[in-house]
Amino acid sequence: MSTSSNHTCPIPTTHDKFNEAHYFFHRTMDVYHEPDPFRWNLNAFLQALRSVTFMLQSELKHQGGFDKWYQPWRERMKQDDLLKKFDKGRVTVVHIGMLQHKSYVQAGIFRGTVMKLAFDFPIDINMSSEVILKALIEGDTNIFPTFDMFKDFLDDTHPSIGEQLGVRRTWIVEDLGSKDDDVLLLCDHAWTRISQVVSAAHKFAGAEFPAIDVQHYISKIKILLETDLDPSLPQKWGWE
Repeated sequence: MSTSSNHTCPIPTTHDKFNEAHYFFHRTMDVYHEPDPFRWNLNAFLQALRSVTFMLQSELKHQGGFDKWYQPWRERMKQDDLLKKFDKGRVTVVHIGMLQHKSYVQAGIFRGTVMKLAFDFPIDINMSSEVILKALIEGDTNIFPTFDMFKDFLDDTHPSIGEQLGVRRTWIVEDLGSKDDDVLLLCDHAWTRISQVVSAAHKFAGAEFPAIDVQHYISKIKILLETDLDPSLPQKWGWE
Protein backbone atom coordinates (compact mmCIF):
# COMPACT_ATOMS: atom_id res chain seq x y z
CA MET A 1 0.00 0.00 0.00
CA SER A 2 1.29 3.39 -0.94
CA THR A 3 0.31 6.31 1.26
CA SER A 4 1.08 8.97 -1.31
CA SER A 5 -1.49 11.66 -2.08
CA ASN A 6 -2.00 14.62 -4.38
CA HIS A 7 -0.37 17.16 -2.08
CA THR A 8 3.34 18.00 -2.15
CA CYS A 9 4.72 16.02 0.75
CA PRO A 10 6.77 18.14 3.19
CA ILE A 11 8.73 15.06 4.34
CA PRO A 12 9.15 12.97 1.17
CA THR A 13 12.12 10.94 2.42
CA THR A 14 10.30 10.01 5.61
CA HIS A 15 7.19 9.17 3.65
CA ASP A 16 9.18 7.02 1.23
CA LYS A 17 10.94 5.14 4.03
CA PHE A 18 7.59 4.51 5.71
CA ASN A 19 6.25 3.02 2.48
CA GLU A 20 9.43 0.97 2.18
CA ALA A 21 8.82 -0.51 5.63
CA HIS A 22 5.26 -1.38 4.64
CA TYR A 23 6.54 -2.98 1.44
CA PHE A 24 8.88 -5.26 3.36
CA PHE A 25 6.13 -6.08 5.84
CA HIS A 26 4.01 -7.30 2.93
CA ARG A 27 6.96 -9.22 1.50
CA THR A 28 7.37 -10.89 4.91
CA MET A 29 3.73 -11.95 4.73
CA ASP A 30 4.08 -13.10 1.11
CA VAL A 31 6.94 -15.47 1.98
CA TYR A 32 5.74 -16.43 5.45
CA HIS A 33 5.93 -20.13 4.58
CA GLU A 34 9.47 -19.95 3.16
CA PRO A 35 11.98 -19.79 6.05
CA ASP A 36 14.97 -18.03 4.48
CA PRO A 37 13.07 -15.36 2.49
CA PHE A 38 10.88 -14.81 5.55
CA ARG A 39 13.91 -14.05 7.72
CA TRP A 40 15.54 -11.82 5.11
CA ASN A 41 12.43 -9.70 4.58
CA LEU A 42 11.81 -9.46 8.32
CA ASN A 43 15.34 -8.09 8.72
CA ALA A 44 14.70 -5.55 5.96
CA PHE A 45 11.43 -4.51 7.61
CA LEU A 46 13.19 -3.92 10.94
CA GLN A 47 15.81 -1.72 9.30
CA ALA A 48 13.35 0.30 7.20
CA LEU A 49 10.92 0.83 10.08
CA ARG A 50 13.63 2.12 12.41
CA SER A 51 14.91 4.46 9.70
CA VAL A 52 11.56 6.24 9.43
CA THR A 53 12.10 8.43 12.50
CA PHE A 54 15.75 9.00 11.58
CA MET A 55 14.56 10.46 8.27
CA LEU A 56 11.83 12.44 10.00
CA GLN A 57 14.30 14.15 12.32
CA SER A 58 16.65 14.89 9.44
CA GLU A 59 13.94 16.48 7.31
CA LEU A 60 12.26 18.55 10.04
CA LYS A 61 15.13 19.48 12.36
CA HIS A 62 15.41 23.01 10.92
CA GLN A 63 11.68 23.74 11.05
CA GLY A 64 10.68 26.08 13.84
CA GLY A 65 9.21 24.38 16.88
CA PHE A 66 10.22 20.90 15.82
CA ASP A 67 12.22 19.98 18.94
CA LYS A 68 9.37 21.01 21.23
CA TRP A 69 6.83 19.16 19.10
CA TYR A 70 8.93 16.00 18.72
CA GLN A 71 10.04 15.60 22.34
CA PRO A 72 6.77 14.03 23.57
CA TRP A 73 6.82 11.60 20.66
CA ARG A 74 10.46 10.75 21.37
CA GLU A 75 9.63 10.01 25.02
CA ARG A 76 6.58 7.99 24.04
CA MET A 77 8.67 5.79 21.73
CA LYS A 78 11.43 5.42 24.31
CA GLN A 79 8.87 4.10 26.80
CA ASP A 80 7.29 1.72 24.28
CA ASP A 81 8.56 -1.79 25.09
CA LEU A 82 7.68 -3.14 21.64
CA LEU A 83 9.47 -0.38 19.75
CA LYS A 84 12.49 -0.72 22.04
CA LYS A 85 12.70 -4.43 21.23
CA PHE A 86 12.36 -3.72 17.52
CA ASP A 87 15.20 -1.20 17.76
CA LYS A 88 17.39 -3.76 19.53
CA GLY A 89 16.44 -6.30 16.89
CA ARG A 90 17.55 -3.94 14.15
CA VAL A 91 20.89 -3.41 15.91
CA THR A 92 21.32 -7.17 16.10
CA VAL A 93 20.71 -7.88 12.41
CA VAL A 94 22.79 -4.90 11.26
CA HIS A 95 25.76 -5.11 13.61
CA ILE A 96 25.80 -8.43 15.46
CA GLY A 97 24.18 -11.42 13.78
CA MET A 98 20.93 -13.31 13.31
CA LEU A 99 17.81 -13.08 15.41
CA GLN A 100 16.75 -16.33 17.04
CA HIS A 101 13.71 -17.71 15.26
CA LYS A 102 11.36 -20.50 16.31
CA SER A 103 8.56 -22.04 14.30
CA TYR A 104 5.91 -24.66 14.89
CA VAL A 105 3.20 -26.17 12.72
CA GLN A 106 -0.30 -27.45 13.26
CA ALA A 107 -1.11 -29.89 10.48
CA GLY A 108 -4.40 -31.56 9.68
CA ILE A 109 -7.87 -30.99 8.25
CA PHE A 110 -9.35 -27.54 7.69
CA ARG A 111 -12.78 -26.37 6.57
CA GLY A 112 -12.00 -23.12 4.83
CA THR A 113 -9.56 -21.54 7.24
CA VAL A 114 -11.12 -23.15 10.32
CA MET A 115 -9.11 -26.00 11.81
CA LYS A 116 -11.26 -29.13 12.32
CA LEU A 117 -8.67 -31.72 13.28
CA ALA A 118 -4.98 -31.00 13.62
CA PHE A 119 -1.95 -31.81 15.69
CA ASP A 120 1.17 -29.88 16.62
CA PHE A 121 4.32 -31.20 15.01
CA PRO A 122 7.93 -30.45 15.80
CA ILE A 123 9.63 -29.40 12.59
CA ASP A 124 12.99 -28.55 11.15
CA ILE A 125 12.76 -24.76 11.22
CA ASN A 126 14.36 -24.58 7.75
CA MET A 127 11.66 -26.77 6.18
CA SER A 128 9.15 -24.86 4.06
CA SER A 129 5.44 -25.20 4.72
CA GLU A 130 4.99 -26.49 1.16
CA VAL A 131 7.29 -29.44 1.85
CA ILE A 132 5.42 -30.15 5.08
CA LEU A 133 2.01 -29.97 3.39
CA LYS A 134 3.09 -32.23 0.52
CA ALA A 135 4.33 -34.77 3.05
CA LEU A 136 0.95 -34.56 4.78
CA ILE A 137 -0.94 -35.02 1.51
CA GLU A 138 1.19 -38.03 0.55
CA GLY A 139 1.11 -39.50 4.06
CA ASP A 140 4.90 -39.49 4.02
CA THR A 141 5.84 -41.17 7.28
CA ASN A 142 9.54 -40.81 6.47
CA ILE A 143 9.22 -37.14 7.33
CA PHE A 144 6.50 -37.37 9.99
CA PRO A 145 5.66 -40.84 11.39
CA THR A 146 1.96 -40.09 11.98
CA PHE A 147 1.10 -38.19 8.80
CA ASP A 148 -0.74 -41.17 7.29
CA MET A 149 -3.38 -41.05 10.05
CA PHE A 150 -5.32 -38.27 8.33
CA LYS A 151 -6.32 -40.61 5.50
CA ASP A 152 -8.79 -42.16 7.93
CA PHE A 153 -10.59 -38.84 8.35
CA LEU A 154 -10.58 -37.36 4.83
CA ASP A 155 -11.65 -39.14 1.65
CA ASP A 156 -9.35 -38.62 -1.34
CA THR A 157 -12.30 -37.29 -3.33
CA HIS A 158 -12.94 -34.53 -0.76
CA PRO A 159 -16.76 -34.83 -0.86
CA SER A 160 -17.30 -32.19 1.85
CA ILE A 161 -16.97 -28.78 0.21
CA GLY A 162 -14.25 -26.72 1.85
CA GLU A 163 -12.59 -29.59 3.72
CA GLN A 164 -8.96 -30.22 2.86
CA LEU A 165 -5.55 -30.79 4.34
CA GLY A 166 -3.50 -27.83 5.46
CA VAL A 167 -0.86 -26.50 7.80
CA ARG A 168 -0.93 -23.49 10.07
CA ARG A 169 2.48 -22.08 10.85
CA THR A 170 3.60 -19.73 13.57
CA TRP A 171 6.87 -17.84 13.73
CA ILE A 172 8.21 -16.73 17.10
CA VAL A 173 11.11 -14.29 17.49
CA GLU A 174 11.63 -13.86 21.23
CA ASP A 175 14.04 -10.95 20.65
CA LEU A 176 11.02 -8.98 19.42
CA GLY A 177 8.39 -10.20 21.87
CA SER A 178 7.91 -13.20 24.12
CA LYS A 179 8.01 -16.95 23.65
CA ASP A 180 4.33 -16.89 22.63
CA ASP A 181 4.07 -13.78 20.42
CA ASP A 182 3.44 -14.28 16.71
CA VAL A 183 6.06 -12.09 15.04
CA LEU A 184 3.71 -10.92 12.28
CA LEU A 185 1.31 -9.49 14.84
CA LEU A 186 4.22 -7.73 16.53
CA CYS A 187 5.29 -6.24 13.19
CA ASP A 188 1.74 -5.06 12.55
CA HIS A 189 1.60 -3.34 15.95
CA ALA A 190 5.02 -1.71 15.50
CA TRP A 191 4.20 -0.44 12.00
CA THR A 192 0.90 0.99 13.23
CA ARG A 193 2.61 2.88 16.07
CA ILE A 194 5.18 4.39 13.72
CA SER A 195 2.37 5.34 11.35
CA GLN A 196 0.91 7.51 14.12
CA VAL A 197 4.19 9.44 14.36
CA VAL A 198 4.37 9.87 10.58
CA SER A 199 0.78 11.09 10.43
CA ALA A 200 1.40 13.62 13.20
CA ALA A 201 4.60 14.79 11.50
CA HIS A 202 2.71 15.54 8.29
CA LYS A 203 0.22 17.66 10.22
CA PHE A 204 3.03 19.45 12.05
CA ALA A 205 4.59 20.29 8.67
CA GLY A 206 1.29 21.62 7.37
CA ALA A 207 0.07 18.73 5.25
CA GLU A 208 -2.59 16.08 5.59
CA PHE A 209 -1.50 12.47 5.77
CA PRO A 210 -3.91 9.98 4.15
CA ALA A 211 -5.84 8.02 6.74
CA ILE A 212 -4.49 4.51 7.22
CA ASP A 213 -7.08 1.77 7.47
CA VAL A 214 -5.23 -1.40 6.58
CA GLN A 215 -6.33 -4.94 7.39
CA HIS A 216 -3.45 -7.37 6.97
CA TYR A 217 -5.46 -10.58 7.54
CA ILE A 218 -2.56 -12.23 9.30
CA SER A 219 -4.58 -15.23 10.50
CA LYS A 220 -5.21 -16.26 6.87
CA ILE A 221 -1.60 -15.76 5.87
CA LYS A 222 -0.48 -18.29 8.46
CA ILE A 223 -2.45 -21.10 6.76
CA LEU A 224 -1.35 -23.03 3.67
CA LEU A 225 -3.93 -25.36 2.10
CA GLU A 226 -4.01 -27.99 -0.64
CA THR A 227 -5.82 -25.56 -2.92
CA ASP A 228 -3.04 -23.01 -2.43
CA LEU A 229 -0.63 -25.52 -3.95
CA ASP A 230 -3.00 -26.47 -6.76
CA PRO A 231 -5.82 -23.97 -7.51
CA SER A 232 -7.41 -26.47 -9.93
CA LEU A 233 -8.39 -28.83 -7.11
CA PRO A 234 -11.82 -27.30 -6.31
CA GLN A 235 -12.91 -28.08 -9.86
CA LYS A 236 -11.42 -31.59 -9.75
CA TRP A 237 -13.20 -32.29 -6.47
CA GLY A 238 -16.52 -31.01 -7.84
CA TRP A 239 -16.71 -27.98 -5.57
CA GLU A 240 -17.31 -25.66 -8.53
